[in-house]
Amino acid sequence: MLLTSRQQLTSLLCLAYFATLLITPESYKYAAILLAVAGLGLFPGTWRQLKTPPAMLISGALLLYFIVTLFFAIPSEHYSQIDMPSRVLLAIIIFALLLQYPPSLTVVLYGCSIGASAVGLIALYQHYILDIRALSTGGYMSVQVAGMAASLSVFSILAYIYSCQHTLPTLKKIAFLGITLGFTAPLLCGGRGSWVITPFVALWAVFYYRKHFQFRDYLAIATSVALIIVTAVLPALNRGEAAISEFNDYQEAKHTELITEQENKQTPTVTSSTGIRLELWKTALLLATENPITGTGYNKRLEEKQKLVEQGHADPVVTHMRRAHNQFFEELQVKGLVGFSTLIVLLAAPWLATRKPKINANAEQQLATVLLRCHLILIAGYMLTQHYINAHSGILFFSLGVVIFASMALRGEARD
Repeated sequence: MLLTSRQQLTSLLCLAYFATLLITPESYKYAAILLAVAGLGLFPGTWRQLKTPPAMLISGALLLYFIVTLFFAIPSEHYSQIDMPSRVLLAIIIFALLLQYPPSLTVVLYGCSIGASAVGLIALYQHYILDIRALSTGGYMSVQVAGMAASLSVFSILAYIYSCQHTLPTLKKIAFLGITLGFTAPLLCGGRGSWVITPFVALWAVFYYRKHFQFRDYLAIATSVALIIVTAVLPALNRGEAAISEFNDYQEAKHTELITEQENKQTPTVTSSTGIRLELWKTALLLATENPITGTGYNKRLEEKQKLVEQGHADPVVTHMRRAHNQFFEELQVKGLVGFSTLIVLLAAPWLATRKPKINANAEQQLATVLLRCHLILIAGYMLTQHYINAHSGILFFSLGVVIFASMALRGEARD
């Protein structure tokens, strides 16, 4: 009875985490705090769950990310850099809790679908009723929100597939809403970084599980796509056209720079969002080339950027930005191959830990593994255009998503 009640608690908390993830700008942390409190309170009885090889691989990768950041931050006295990575320590404690008392996959899928529906409704209300850019004001960070909303929408696709496999009509209806409403959010908020990899993951899921669909399911898919197109594609196309225009402006600015001599080398010529990103990426690669093993470190980053500006290799705008707006390039420029390799391990370890499912693994464990791997691929995609896990919401979403999905994929492994 105690085991059942605690499993119900973890299921409820995981449902609450995904369902309330984006209902307010700060709601991503409320259920996470409750999970952390429960994890800490029960840790004396759950820590042994971390001793199995798969659990050690995942928790070790999370711990390694924190230790490497600590190694670079302390000598340069950039203690604030430790703040975000420290969230993975709580994730490890929560992982032990969830391995001991795995949440219900069905309940978690309900949470994902409800969360996707909620953020979609908020985006539609802000765009069409308030006439403002959705999920970009009032404390929302559009680049972070877009990724989380896109992920919830993909998870809703898997929830729909699960409902087809197990004949769960209520979940199917909520998952349909999660897909239809959820995908409008990243399109309406204009978070273009979330558009890079998400369509491919979504299409893969539909194609891979197509044998579970009946005619009415294909009709539902067509209806969902049509509604998404009608409600959100036009604003998204406008944002896409803006990106192309910004890229053209960037090329023109760099061409003008080559044929004219700048009087003031400290005046930025690149001003668009796309252009600034391209310049930051180029600068990060140049810095990584000059400092390949350990990067510039936190204390010499600005100094090294200034040198590139003075040499004419970078636009002055790069000195106004701390980050590279690409997680992989950020690790390369600050921590070199050490940081880059650590990031790859962070993404690869959960995948490797679940690559050999138990012989008697059931359908729930298999789908949980797919959820985990979709989560990893999506987060890696978001990292291409932003420093995703250097934000509070990003590191929490990444690490909690990993431990929640991994605990269900490894269900029973630690107690056998």
